[in-house]
Amino acid sequence: MRLLVVLALLGSGCASARSGYVLINAQRALDKAKVAGAEQKATYEYTLALAYYDKAREENGGNEYGHSDVLAQSAIDWAARALEATSDAEREFGDEFVPEERREEVKEQKENSLEQIDLDEL
Repeated sequence: MRLLVVLALLGSGCASARSGYVLINAQRALDKAKVAGAEQKATYEYTLALAYYDKAREENGGNEYGHSDVLAQSAIDWAARALEATSDAEREFGDEFVPEERREEVKEQKENSLEQIDLDEL
């Protein structure tokens, strides 16, 4: 009987730890998307990621760790889509959609890619 109680306590602790870990990863994914400007350039994807994250936190607070994991993973997936859509917007529309923090980095990438083009092959 004691063994069952100990196993039940250990099992529930692992679930909460895993859920917390997935929530942290979801928060990091949302932060990356936000820094990349996804709020403006990938509004749908970013908003959906944020909604999944908020619901995951709510479920985690109610000790529904399995539901929280699934929702947090959905938040990570949608944040990745938002980040990808943000990159597409940068390629399509140019520097006007690049966040201030990344303008220098994007400029260097463009210069490096232009240097790699062999004009004789064209």
